[in-house]
Amino acid sequence: MLNKIKLPTGIKNLSQKDLYHLSDEVREKIIDVVSKNGGHLSSNLGVIELTVAIHASLCSPKDRILWDVGHQSYAHKILTGRLDRFDTIRQYNGLSGFIKRGESEHDIFGVGHAATSLSAALGIAKARDLKGEKFSVLSVIGDSSISSGEAFEAINNINTVKGPFIIVLNDNEMSISSPVGVLSDHITSLRYNSMYRGFKRTGERVMLKLPRVGKPLVKSIDKLLRRTKHVLINYEKIGVIYEEFGIRYLGPIDATNIPHIMGAIRHAKNAREPVLIHVLSKKGHGYKPAEENPTKFHGLGKFNAETGVLEKETDNKNYTQVFGDKILECATKNDKIVAIAAAMTEGTGLAGFQKKYPSRCVDVGISEEHAVTFAGGLAVEGMKPFIVIYSTFVQRSFDQIIHDVALQKLPVVFAMDRAGIVGEDGPTHHGTFDLAYMRMIPNMTVMAPKDGEELEKMIDFSISHMIGPISIRYPKGPVPEIKWATKETVLVLGKGECLFNPKQAEVLVIAIGSMVAPVYTVITENKLAIKLINIRFLKPLDTDLLKQMSKGCKTIVTYEEGVMQGGLYSAISEWVQEACLNIQVIGKGLDYNTFVTHGSRDQLLKDHCLHEECIKEELAKLV
Repeated sequence: MLNKIKLPTGIKNLSQKDLYHLSDEVREKIIDVVSKNGGHLSSNLGVIELTVAIHASLCSPKDRILWDVGHQSYAHKILTGRLDRFDTIRQYNGLSGFIKRGESEHDIFGVGHAATSLSAALGIAKARDLKGEKFSVLSVIGDSSISSGEAFEAINNINTVKGPFIIVLNDNEMSISSPVGVLSDHITSLRYNSMYRGFKRTGERVMLKLPRVGKPLVKSIDKLLRRTKHVLINYEKIGVIYEEFGIRYLGPIDATNIPHIMGAIRHAKNAREPVLIHVLSKKGHGYKPAEENPTKFHGLGKFNAETGVLEKETDNKNYTQVFGDKILECATKNDKIVAIAAAMTEGTGLAGFQKKYPSRCVDVGISEEHAVTFAGGLAVEGMKPFIVIYSTFVQRSFDQIIHDVALQKLPVVFAMDRAGIVGEDGPTHHGTFDLAYMRMIPNMTVMAPKDGEELEKMIDFSISHMIGPISIRYPKGPVPEIKWATKETVLVLGKGECLFNPKQAEVLVIAIGSMVAPVYTVITENKLAIKLINIRFLKPLDTDLLKQMSKGCKTIVTYEEGVMQGGLYSAISEWVQEACLNIQVIGKGLDYNTFVTHGSRDQLLKDHCLHEECIKEELAKLV
């Protein structure tokens, strides 16, 4: 059927039976492709029937359909003319795994981070009203995202729009890890309270049969019920919360019930006020392995579609595991350590910590700004907070880092996983800016480890460091297995490490974090007469080591897996200028004028000349 109808317009002509058949075909396609490419599976399988119902009810792209986060938009992509390219999703030069405006006219607003859809949808609806146009605006947002600050800021301004404005609350009781917070609890509790819904439905059926007075009576009773809903449900329940904001509440509705969802959307299109349609979905729906373990199948690599068994990538321990094991070890010895996650305890290696010390592992949900100021409060009272969040999400709390932590010199540790190029998730998830923006903040110490052992040392160091915040960044993937030629050294504030210092060498390479290992490998395997520094600390900079190692050098080359402007390249260039040295500085890293696309990590490193092959070629030219 997928190959026989014109998408998305042909969906409107399908029978109810065919809509379900179409959903089954979409599900099979998604499972097949994700098993080969990797990607987000559980979240997509849970909203296939919902997506079909939305496109059967609206006219995209005239009607604007927005997706929060966007990782659950695979069915949307298939149903909007990208079936023939869906095999390329998350591949280099292929479809993005998220919503991307340049990819299709049906992708209304680019997204990759949570809780942005309502604000964008309100802006679109306001522009529609100002221009006197007529179309519906619908936003699909999850139960964790809607409890975030930005979502509530949008809801607080929802009275600025007049035309059809529809919020579809996709309630699957999960974000990546389980959702947290009072609001999520209320959403969940409403699932089980049928008293109000049953009373309302039964009453309407009886009254509508009354001649003449039936419909007016239903309207009057409905108004009364909405005013007294708190008596039947409890004033704090989710429907009442949104109706107090002026939003009409419909639901809950099973996310696989296509006709009911279509009916709710038809009603919402004709409503005078904004409408929230509450749908109950199940992550992984229709694929048993994902239903049984939705977190495992949230974002994953290649797997066997028949058995659900994941392909093993490497036996090496990855940075996330090293961090998780070390912070748990330290917490066992130090009861002041508190770990803070933002809806991703498992993804950041904190599952063991949370299990052993649940009161000292706080998952704040998708609330990065709150996480930082919350950590500041902990630090004021003598605790040692570790904010453990992916690099790309830390940037959402930039003001709080400056105003609430750094300005007050609070000893908060920012442990930033997934720093640098993460691969197939693309520009919304690469952690390319943290070195530059952390370096510019007063009182901030900025570090990056060359391997797992150095990450452990940096964690130990950060626990004892009580003067100001610390930023530690580490990449996605396995730690390098390298036998370093130098002896193990103690980690001292602002001190780097000399790895190579051959006599008469005229080239000095300075690398940080994930770039130390590939540069080291190239120099050793090719026996290049090049000096090498593992700088360790971007801030404060080891100027003593730089002075010593730069003697006799004509060229300095910097390597960093982040934007060069503001990062290591800028720091070294500034130092050379301030020291009045006649040395050429060449920067190798990412450029701040370009967002890194999606693709395999190896391919993207090659694109930016950070792969071993390119490093070898570039350094060979200089010696």
